[in-house]
Order: sequence, then structure tokens, then C-alpha cells
Amino acid sequence: MWLGAAIAVVASLLLTTIAAALESSINGPGSRSVAGPVLWAFGGGAGLALGAVVASWLSRRAWPGVFAAIVGALPYLVLVVLGYNSSDLRAEDQIVGSLIIVVLPGLLVAMVIAWLTAIVARAVGARRRNPEPVSG
Repeated sequence: MWLGAAIAVVASLLLTTIAAALESSINGPGSRSVAGPVLWAFGGGAGLALGAVVASWLSRRAWPGVFAAIVGALPYLVLVVLGYNSSDLRAEDQIVGSLIIVVLPGLLVAMVIAWLTAIVARAVGARRRNPEPVSG
């Protein structure tokens, strides 16, 4: 569980930073087809999902994956709020807006992926324990 949480924290921060750095490459000069926070949401959400998959696969339960995603979402939210610092908004509005628009969708997707990973891990584990007899 803690391995998945550590992966979720590191991967979400790293992939968010990479997505922010790639913003100029993706949008190109003079055009803005994808907003920066959307790229950050994809990067951070992918990191949360990666940590959730690792924790759920190793434990074969959904709860460790959900826990890993929640633990990873906290520093991810701090990074998004600090990175997208806008003087036009109050601090409360920045935190709530970043949570609802950027962090929460990735967190919810990571939770669903953790649940699906736990189901697949149990199915694969049950199949390995009970091999089918060889007919011949």
C-alpha cells in the first residue's frame, strides 16, 4: 500500500511537471488548443492512476489503491495551487477550483482504475492457483 502511495506521489508530481513543460510544444506558437490546467490534470491523473494500479495489483484489493490515490492527490493539489498561482482569485477559490477542476477528476478515475485492477488481479491470481488439468 505504501509503495503505491509513494509511486502516486512521485509520479503525479513528475508527470504534472512534465505536462506543464510540454504545454508550449503541444499548443504551438500563437495557438492555445489545450489549456495548461487540462494538461496538468492529465499528467497528475496518470500519476495517481499508476500508484493506484501498483497498490491494488500487489494487494489484490481496491482499498490500498484508493488510499494510494488519495495520498498522492494531496501533494498534487498543493503543486497545482502553487504552480497556477493567479492573483485574480482569492486563495480559497484557487484551492477549491484546483481541487474540483484539476485534481478530483484524476482522483476519481484513479479510484475506478484501482477497483478494476483489484478485480483483474484477483481473477489472474485465482487462475494461477487452480490450473486447469491437461487433457490428452
